[in-house]
Amino acid sequence: MNSRENLRGSAGRLMSKTARAAVVTLCAFLLLLQSVSTAEAGFVDRVKNIYQLPEQMDEIQKKYDAAKLQLELQNEKLSESIRQSKETEEKLVAQNQQLQAQKDELQQRLQAMEQQARDKEARTRKLTMLAVTAALLVVGYFVTGRFIRWMVWRRARENLRS
Repeated sequence: MNSRENLRGSAGRLMSKTARAAVVTLCAFLLLLQSVSTAEAGFVDRVKNIYQLPEQMDEIQKKYDAAKLQLELQNEKLSESIRQSKETEEKLVAQNQQLQAQKDELQQRLQAMEQQARDKEARTRKLTMLAVTAALLVVGYFVTGRFIRWMVWRRARENLRS
């Protein structure tokens, strides 16, 4: 009994599918008849647009592919630019470090030269002081000698007068 019910159910479904197909065809036919009127001219255009969709999809796909290719090219250019920027940055960092090392070396040399200048100035001052002191001692020796001679001469003269 089950097999008979299955057959009847299948036949019923087939008929309903056939009936549905007939109804859909009838509706489509009626819609086509109505599309002839000027008020419903847009429907025919819509149907035409539906049939033209594959062509439009191809065009849209081509535009998409072109845009995608352009973005990939821009991405490659950007990647290359980033790589070059990194290389430039690395070179500049290395150059900066080298210049910093040179600066430190020059500062050390400058400090050494300044220290030598201070040492030379101190030595010159000591030598000047030594020379001035020696000259004053020599002058003082002669002045003292002359003063002593004058004192001796004066006493001698006073002794002669008295």
